Amino acid sequence: MSLCLPLFSVFAYASYAQEATFIDNVLTLSKATVGETAYALELGLSVNQGNYDFGVLAAAEVPFTNTDGASIFDGSVLRVPTVDVGGTNYSLDLALISGDPITFRLSDYAEVAAPTPSALAQATTLFGDSIETQIVQAKCTVCHKVGLIASNSGLLFVSTRDGSAATNLSAFANYLNGSEASRARILSMVTGVGHTGGKQMEVGSDLHQNLGEMLRLLLEHQAGI
Repeated sequence: MSLCLPLFSVFAYASYAQEATFIDNVLTLSKATVGETAYALELGLSVNQGNYDFGVLAAAEVPFTNTDGASIFDGSVLRVPTVDVGGTNYSLDLALISGDPITFRLSDYAEVAAPTPSALAQATTLFGDSIETQIVQAKCTVCHKVGLIASNSGLLFVSTRDGSAATNLSAFANYLNGSEASRARILSMVTGVGHTGGKQMEVGSDLHQNLGEMLRLLLEHQAGI
């Protein structure tokens, strides 16, 4: 059975790049596909004898590109991959129970676990929160800048400015270049071992642990794990 829907409203193109939403008993699907046809839908919730039914409030055909992130109708069930309901993400299966008017009924649902951030995303967050200001700017830039005593060290940073955190994180990544030995060397030198700049932190301190974890995450990213 095909899903033939009248045009009730036009959705902005920007909207169908977003996830499904459920607000004020209206389920908005930015992209729902039927074969190689795509729609933007608004479905209104009603509760009938304990059943959760969704009727079409508005629909508009939108350009079909692919099914990535889309809700997919297979002829009998409309599967919504994820929607936030009260702060929790769920996947929904909505069974078609009527073709005129088009009505879906909730037949199954499951909580969707939040995706784990990538190693690079975790490294970037940790760097911004605990390393850029506390370590790089407070300690490293005293020597590790162009024209200063550690300018030939292979690990150079820039002072605080727009984009400095990204630049300095890249400096660490380039120095590591996938090498665990380079990570170990950094962690050793900041404790004063073979480091012209002397001891900058204690082994086991919060600073040292944060630096070690950030470097580990960068290596994990570089290894494609």
